[in-house]
Order: sequence, then structure tokens, then C-alpha cells
Amino acid sequence: MQNPQDKWTLREQLCLASAVLRSGDQNWVSVSRAVKPLAEPGLQRPPDFYSQKNCASQYSTLLEQVEAPKRKRGNQGEVESHCEMIARKLTMERIEELKRLVRIDQQNYRRLKAELIKVKSGELDHQLKDMWNEIQAKKKASEEALEAQRRAQEEAEAAKAATQGPVFCIPEVTTGRY
Repeated sequence: MQNPQDKWTLREQLCLASAVLRSGDQNWVSVSRAVKPLAEPGLQRPPDFYSQKNCASQYSTLLEQVEAPKRKRGNQGEVESHCEMIARKLTMERIEELKRLVRIDQQNYRRLKAELIKVKSGELDHQLKDMWNEIQAKKKASEEALEAQRRAQEEAEAAKAATQGPVFCIPEVTTGRY
């Protein structure tokens, strides 16, 4: 079972499906190599996250979610493969996700632009101190969260090292001839 942090994002799933579409579902070495450089920026992934085994497992999960292939209209005998169906479905979902993110960015831009106009015109002069305190509080909270996350990661690594036990080195025996 994967940890919640090990859940593949829609972008990663689309990269995986595209790599499988290009390389086939039997060449996991090539698929893994193709997906690894396209990793989601900013996410801390374990070193083996894009391993051949994990790619195959994730693709298997995607296959379970797709329906049986249907015949394409207009073309006699052609059937859309599972690979094509997964890639098309994920492409549509990614397009919708990007549209949603663009709408959110546009709303934030409009809000910030309106705030900037109010600040420049002097309408918010009486609120500037409160706004500054709010910014500082958010900054401090994010720094504390990062520090807590770093400490938790260090503790997890220390606990893992403690459970592995000591590593013994066996000295090499020489015969005396050089």
C-alpha cells in the first residue's frame, strides 16, 4: 500500500500513460526512464518512486479504471486500445485541471490588482499595518511548518537507521607479501 505522499498526480499519470503509449506496456525500463525526468516539481519523492515496478503497478491501477475498448466510428475493424483510452481520458482530465488552475490564478490576479489600486490610491492606508502583520504571520507559519516537516523527516530517518542495526566491516586479511 502506498503512502498518501506516494499518490501519483494527474500530471504524472499522464506522463506515464504517454510513455507507455510510446514504448509499450512490456518495456518498463524505457517507461521508467521516460517518466523520471518529468517528475512533478516541488514534490519530494522516494528514490524508487519511478522504478519499473512502481510504474507497472500504477499503470495496472489505471488499466483497472478503464472500460473495455470500443470500436471507433467510421473505421472498420479498428479498436481504440486500452493505452489510447487511458491517455485520452487523462489528457481530458489534465486539460480540465489546467483550466481550473488558470481560473484560480486569474481570480488571484484580479484580487491582487484591485488591492494594489486601493493601496496606491490610499484607500487601505489605515489597514496597511494589519496587512503587514498578516503577511508576517503567514510567513512565520510556513517557516514553522517546514521546520516541523524537516524534524519529522530527520526523526524518521533516525528511527529507520536504529531499526537497521549496526553495520560491521570485516577487515581484509593480507598474506604478508607485497
